Amino acid sequence: MQSNFDVIVVGAGVNGLTCGAYLARAGLKVAVVERRNECGAFALTEDLFGGENPTDTHAAVCFLPMSPVWGDLELDRYGFDLLLGKSGAAVVWPDEKNYIYYYDLGLQRRELERLSEADARTTISMREKLIPDALELLWLFFKPPSQEGEERFFDLGKYVGISSQEMRQMNGLELLDTLFTEDHVKMLWLAAADIGLFGDVAMKGEGAVAVMLSSLLATGTPRGGMHTLVHALVRCFRHWGGTLLLNAPVSQVVLGGKNETDGGHMVILADESPYNERELHATKAVVFNVSPPVVGQLLDSVDLENRDRPLYEKINAWSSEGHCAFISHFLIDGLPDWGSRSWNPDVDISPFILRPYDSWEHAHTSQEHYHREETMQVLGDIAEIYNQTGQDRSRMSSDGRCTLSVEIEYPVTLEAYGGFGAWDDKALIDNVHQAHADMMEKLAPGFKSKIVDSLYFTPLDNWRRNASAVYGHEIGGDNSGAQWYTGRIPPRSSIDGLYFSQGIWPASLTHLGNGYVAACEVAKDLGLRDQEWWKSAPMERFIERLAEHVQ
Repeated sequence: MQSNFDVIVVGAGVNGLTCGAYLARAGLKVAVVERRNECGAFALTEDLFGGENPTDTHAAVCFLPMSPVWGDLELDRYGFDLLLGKSGAAVVWPDEKNYIYYYDLGLQRRELERLSEADARTTISMREKLIPDALELLWLFFKPPSQEGEERFFDLGKYVGISSQEMRQMNGLELLDTLFTEDHVKMLWLAAADIGLFGDVAMKGEGAVAVMLSSLLATGTPRGGMHTLVHALVRCFRHWGGTLLLNAPVSQVVLGGKNETDGGHMVILADESPYNERELHATKAVVFNVSPPVVGQLLDSVDLENRDRPLYEKINAWSSEGHCAFISHFLIDGLPDWGSRSWNPDVDISPFILRPYDSWEHAHTSQEHYHREETMQVLGDIAEIYNQTGQDRSRMSSDGRCTLSVEIEYPVTLEAYGGFGAWDDKALIDNVHQAHADMMEKLAPGFKSKIVDSLYFTPLDNWRRNASAVYGHEIGGDNSGAQWYTGRIPPRSSIDGLYFSQGIWPASLTHLGNGYVAACEVAKDLGLRDQEWWKSAPMERFIERLAEHVQ
């Protein structure tokens, strides 16, 4: 076993693999070490019910269409197959209306006009003004945060006639009240923003930005499940000579570079590691692809405080109590019978479905309950529903069964119920799971009669399944308030050779943006960024695939 590498990446999540693959392809000797026996802990596809029904057990929405990574790493060559049908997502209401996010903007306009002609005109006008700048804006998802970037975010209001100063004073709901008249239109915009990728919609400033940025989202469905993306990244990484060590928990990372003769950093594997070599040397860089609280456990706190006090303080103050998911998985007979099918039957083939609030008044009251951490008052209020079998029929078993998953972010502390440990209270969590089934019954009448089996993962279960997911947090720590945009962990620390691809901007997702950002920073510092193949733009491969799909 080799023990000396140019770069060691700690953590083989999808973004750690992305960073490793870029740097290996750039010619570096790279190792990725992972404590588990498999990669991509939050991008697993499992047969939960033993009936040949592959289920994405956590990350189920593939945002890779937004990303330059798809093209740069040529992931199609390594077995990645992203399905593109007519629609990437939909919004459904219990009043039997829906909205389909068609890839065809003309069809999207038609659907908006059915809800409100005036609001459709507002949306189209905004798009016409924004499209010339869309690539510039998308690049902000794949670069480290900057003061200039923040100014650009607040300048987004210009596309709808709102000043930068007004944007700073508005939350997302207030912005939507300013822009639109029809409640369904407000709710569909809020639903896309409220999945929490770009900040908290209820916060002043960042909430308005989150609403505007949601218009740039693009999704697809990996054939066979999200773990195929993990497999493609592993194959790519290994193809370019990368070393992947599984069952390799790290007990400590010792930072070098304290004097001229002390170069590089050392990654020490735990005693239970099966490898003979326990001390791995990174001569050029260590990249942490674990959440900041875990980084704090692996580094010597006194050494870190002495060498980079701002980073030390940020890691120790890091919050991971928001954006924590409770996920219900249902095995059902056939596809759900959506109540809104008569409004537009294409809801059946939409793989990612947003359940927004029942009304605009409901949106306001639910946000108030949420921010007062009244968990039991917001059960089933808003959800991400994963219906991938609607697009990927390979996920349906021969007996016609498939899985449907419901993910909802909840206030996680449960202080009124005894604290975070109450996520092990069976009566409480069964009640949450039942609320998800009740919600589905409202949206797809007869859903409960279709259920063959079900199970769920609480935030506490998520933390047990992934030690880096502190409090069950799925994106490496809160990305709002003090941890929004420039408040994230910097991808490049002030300590030579110490980098981060978790807890940074953008949030850790399947667009692989934070792995990309970290790889760019390492490569620039080592003089390797100027690679002929490292040139794809955001959305570039997606647009090529759409053109192929139309042909």
